[in-house]
Amino acid sequence: MKPLVMSLAAALVVATPLTAQWTAIGTPANDGGQFWDNWSDDGQFCNSGYIVTGSALTANCGSQRPVGWLPYAGLVQTEYWNSGSGGFQPFLFGGGAYSFSLLPGTLDGGDVAGQNRDWGYFELATPLTLVNLNTLALPTNHFFAGAWGLWMSLTNGTIARSTADNQFALFRNTGYPNEVIAGMEDIYTGAPGSDADYQDALFRITREDGGTLEIVPEPATMTLLATGLVGLATASRRRKTR
Repeated sequence: MKPLVMSLAAALVVATPLTAQWTAIGTPANDGGQFWDNWSDDGQFCNSGYIVTGSALTANCGSQRPVGWLPYAGLVQTEYWNSGSGGFQPFLFGGGAYSFSLLPGTLDGGDVAGQNRDWGYFELATPLTLVNLNTLALPTNHFFAGAWGLWMSLTNGTIARSTADNQFALFRNTGYPNEVIAGMEDIYTGAPGSDADYQDALFRITREDGGTLEIVPEPATMTLLATGLVGLATASRRRKTR
């Protein structure tokens, strides 16, 4: 039994880099070539790609909130988290001490555009317990004993989670690997009215205890784990019947 467990663990380690990765953002072109570069119905050239690279200008984004926030003057983000082929990749964060803070000038809850939806985090050990950071004063800190993810209340009344839904984007600057900017889309991606520009909420997540900010691709890892467990169970049954 132990060799099988070790083989499964090794498979997880090998498979993870193949299912998700950080990729250079490049220059936004407003062409939807990547998910962070979709056209924004709040005004063209206002998607998350333009914002986090500092390219979104107030003149092009007149309907954005809050007024006067653009252009974004924070740390320019150089990479985005993706499936390895440029698409969306559900994810979890590893345990540790983290802080949540707003980007300079954003409204309470990180609202840039949209309807100021509720959002926050959940811990994988208690996935039904949703902590709402939209109602808390930021910055705030939290220690996670294990894996955790992000959630957002969508306009259709459903709750999206970063473990399964394509409503979340992550960006980072290569010089600051323990800090990411998270962007969220408040209308279910693919539904009528969704522009999938991922700037309806933008906020910063920082690992504060000196550990590595670990991002685990989901659901690929969990699917692989489930497949491995099925294999282990099958092998165990076979031995019992001999």
